[in-house]
Amino acid sequence: MKTYTGILLLATLLLGSCQSQRTLFASRGKEPAAELILQQYFSQSEPVLEAGDKITVSVWGHEELSVGSVNSSFSSNESSGRWLSLDRDGEVNLPKIGRLKLAGYNTKEVSYLLEQEYGKILQTPIVNVRVLSHFVTILGEVQQPGRYQLNNELVNLVQLLGQAGGLNKYAKADAVRIIRQTTDGPVSLTVDITDMVNLPRFNVSLQPDDVIYLEARSAKETDEFLQRATPIVSILTGLGVLSTLVLN
Repeated sequence: MKTYTGILLLATLLLGSCQSQRTLFASRGKEPAAELILQQYFSQSEPVLEAGDKITVSVWGHEELSVGSVNSSFSSNESSGRWLSLDRDGEVNLPKIGRLKLAGYNTKEVSYLLEQEYGKILQTPIVNVRVLSHFVTILGEVQQPGRYQLNNELVNLVQLLGQAGGLNKYAKADAVRIIRQTTDGPVSLTVDITDMVNLPRFNVSLQPDDVIYLEARSAKETDEFLQRATPIVSILTGLGVLSTLVLN
């Protein structure tokens, strides 16, 4: 009898431990209406350059003017290649041009601006700018959580979920959270990707440093509890049977 009481007590403690775990990024208080958050903080489409960003500049046919160009012999890899970094004033020092402020412009605008500047010394230059330091992070119940580079592309929520291998079986598809740093502090937008009517409007373009979090359904806690409890219960049950045989 004591053996089975011990088994029950152990199972209760394990279940209590499972339920006491805090959910990552749990909401504090009631969130404002999703529509209001969407309009105020998630309407911007293309990321803009900021102080500290790392970029490469490719001037077609002019390797001597390019920095980290994909067309040159130098790599454009952030860790081992050549690149330019925007200083605290958002400026870079470019070959033949000198200092130029690029902060506040998106990559298309920067490419156009550089074509205008290099157009003063070259005939119809073609300039491409690539950002190396724009990343988003996806956490929680996806197949491949991690940090993903935005490059120059506009990447929306659904596209990033695809890059991460999709949702796993425990993900709450109706509560995908996008957490964004703003001048007003961090804000969170909850998106139901099963809602085919509203998804196109809430399938927002991501910005650098966004965090996407997929919460787990309660079924995961149950499965994890069973996985932890089953071996222990089996051992205790075996000991109980053994002790009964010995006593008899």
